[in-house]
Amino acid sequence: MDPHVVNFSLRREVFFITVGSLLGAGAMMLPTLLPNTVRGAPVGPDFYLFWTVAARLVGSDHHAAGVMVHLGVATIIGIVVGVILYRTRMLGISRLQNGVAFGLLAGVVVTVAFTLPAQYAWVQPAIAEIRGLPVQNVALSETFWLRSLVSHAVWGAVLGAVASLLTRRWGTNYRCHRCDVEFSRLAVYEEHVSHVHEAGNPGRRIVILGGGYGGVGVLCRLQDALHDDVGVSVSIVSESNFFLHTPMLPEMAAGTIEARHIATPLRNFCKRGRFYQAEVTGVDVGSRTVSVRRVPDGVPASLGYDYLVVALGSRTNFFGNDEVERNAHTIKSLDDAIGIRNKAISLLEAADQEEDPAAQRRMATFVIVGGGFSGVETAGELNDFVRESVTRFYRNIRRDAPRVVLVSSGDGVLPEIGPLGAYALGSLERAGVEVVTGRRLAGYSGSVARLDDGAEIPCGMLVWAGGSAPGQVVAGMDAEHGRGGRLVVDQSMRLAGRDDVYALGDCAHSVDPATGDPYPPTAQHAIRQAAVVAANVAAAVRGSGGQREFRYRTKGSMAKIGRRDGVALLGGVKLRGFAAWFVWKQYYLSTLPTLEKRIRVGLDWLVDLFFPRDITRLG
Repeated sequence: MDPHVVNFSLRREVFFITVGSLLGAGAMMLPTLLPNTVRGAPVGPDFYLFWTVAARLVGSDHHAAGVMVHLGVATIIGIVVGVILYRTRMLGISRLQNGVAFGLLAGVVVTVAFTLPAQYAWVQPAIAEIRGLPVQNVALSETFWLRSLVSHAVWGAVLGAVASLLTRRWGTNYRCHRCDVEFSRLAVYEEHVSHVHEAGNPGRRIVILGGGYGGVGVLCRLQDALHDDVGVSVSIVSESNFFLHTPMLPEMAAGTIEARHIATPLRNFCKRGRFYQAEVTGVDVGSRTVSVRRVPDGVPASLGYDYLVVALGSRTNFFGNDEVERNAHTIKSLDDAIGIRNKAISLLEAADQEEDPAAQRRMATFVIVGGGFSGVETAGELNDFVRESVTRFYRNIRRDAPRVVLVSSGDGVLPEIGPLGAYALGSLERAGVEVVTGRRLAGYSGSVARLDDGAEIPCGMLVWAGGSAPGQVVAGMDAEHGRGGRLVVDQSMRLAGRDDVYALGDCAHSVDPATGDPYPPTAQHAIRQAAVVAANVAAAVRGSGGQREFRYRTKGSMAKIGRRDGVALLGGVKLRGFAAWFVWKQYYLSTLPTLEKRIRVGLDWLVDLFFPRDITRLG
């Protein structure tokens, strides 16, 4: 079985080739130095003259400065060559012969494209100046071209060989196409083929259900812990083929951030793990099987496991109100956020053409239900989007027509952050959001929201952010369930009475031993739980026994309330206004999984500072 070399890292590839270029820059002096060394003769004056010429580029006449310039040029060329090689994939330099061939080619190209032009444009005039001669009297020796080509061939061969050896050891992965997994070293890949495919030993199977913070966190840590253990297979199952950075959904719904910038393909994380895009339909802990339905074609399948990690998150909880479930929008997924954005734009387009003031006001009224973080942040973002869009684009909508109404069943909003909730409420009201407290939503027909006190709010759209609960698969598992239907786990995150099943995140009922209360189902807890679960699964696989206990003190809570405003409670320190907004931005930018996504979201925020939000309707 021939492995395909995959997943080169740009930074590593550039670094390896740059190291090779620097070593080659030293080695290319050998064709000049070796003959003199063998004869016992001193190096000729032309050798030092070259370094003097190079030193003059930095305003010096010292030979050492010339050597540093030489190495600096080699570094720059190495970086350029590394980027070109990475982007074009011209050769798989993990093979030594390919690396040397590429290096020799690079040596010829550098000689023709750089060295020869530089001799005429810069070196000859500089030599003439040093010797006090006219330029036309300074001629290159007859063997210069041959010596230059040989020197650069040595440089290229060393570059290619060094980069190839470093890449084979540290820089690339080898994919087994039967298992669709990667290995960091060729030796491990070959051991995998021998152990699994030739000997027919499937090894121990770890299956992770869910592609959110918990599932992806466990996957990444298990891959690091077990990357050289060919007796273990790791699989992850998710209905979506991407990991979603959910704290930024309200911004995406309001047009501040592009949808793809907060979604990362799950296959990006799967190095030693295999990804299945499938809906989980059932879990049988007795037979150790997971029933799934493939998303692309709906074909049912079954996956066996030796260790199972349940990180299926939660679904929106409508508390049995079928009418609200049928007609309301939710804010749990990427499709939800896109749907909210499209609906809001469609309503504004219709309202701009509506002549009847009452009908126009209804179309431009948006109700958000839920006084927690999701509801408050959605209300703040949607309010900014609607009011800015009406001012800039929808000039036929009366200025008093737009309404954004936040309905909270509590006495205020954001009870998790105590007194700061009052600031958040006041901030929303100052921005134009109408906050209704102490009321519950009784029903929503699609055009009228009815509250439990009989009040009615005609509206074009209602967003339900009023709660969540585990899905049907979790509820149907043969295991102990706690508050809200979540799976009861012990301090090591294992299901009660099961040594082979772990649960974490929104679907797990994990109790803080210090307080006796369940840990809140938040992303920061899921991320920390993932580290514990991964360590415990790895320990179980290795047979090393000990299981870590999950203990975590909440670091704090934050909410962004529209543009340049927010609240934060961090380790007892209270922040509000711009400071809280800035901390929120920096923290959640840092939690994006890849540098690419951080740059893209950062650029989205930069554009939002200077330009209006886009009102293009997607889909």
